[in-house]
Amino acid sequence: MATAGATTARETRAATLVAWLQRLHDYDVAAVDATEHKTTLTVHLLGADHREGNTPSETIEVFRSFSRCLAVDTRFSTLQLVLVGPNLARTLHLQKHSQLCDAAGKTCQMELSYFVGGFEEYFADKALYLAPDLVACFNAGIWGYDEWLPAIRLVLKEVQVPLLVTSYNENEAGDDEDVLDDLAPARWLWRAEKNPSGARTPRATNNPAGEVLKENDYWMCVSGRPDATCSK
Repeated sequence: MATAGATTARETRAATLVAWLQRLHDYDVAAVDATEHKTTLTVHLLGADHREGNTPSETIEVFRSFSRCLAVDTRFSTLQLVLVGPNLARTLHLQKHSQLCDAAGKTCQMELSYFVGGFEEYFADKALYLAPDLVACFNAGIWGYDEWLPAIRLVLKEVQVPLLVTSYNENEAGDDEDVLDDLAPARWLWRAEKNPSGARTPRATNNPAGEVLKENDYWMCVSGRPDATCSK
């Protein structure tokens, strides 16, 4: 699933998911492989906000290229994206939306659902909860917000699927990595490193330390499953 280098904050989200899926496939992580009996890939996006879209149509545009890659390269027929976060537009709460995406004569149904609130609340509502294959936190800043800790623990201890965390720069990635180490994941699939699909251009604002910030500049991946493949 080759993808060109991302250049904008909007492009980097889909490009990062494509690269993540490819790397997990290379590591023989079964969750990312379509089979005769598994044709749906479910991805949770925790801490989602306006950058993932203020409307379903905006979300579809942000992730359309990821859906197309699934159709062409992995043979998944359905992509379920579950966006969870307290900073999503309130009007999106409990909304669902579906759209067919096509590429090279193949199709993938993108199904969106939104939950405005914390992951713990969403997880507890079994009428709403869709069990994920993968969980991603884009530019989460887990090092700076204790509110993240219960959600990350829940993913590692209960959900036990690969968890991707991205960071704005090397320094923040190191801090995020320290937080994950403290939470003792069962496996590190890979530690903090430069994301090949990170944004090429910096954000207009810096952090309080004056550091340059780029969307998804660094990434790392852990799993709560002890039998997950180790990093290569």
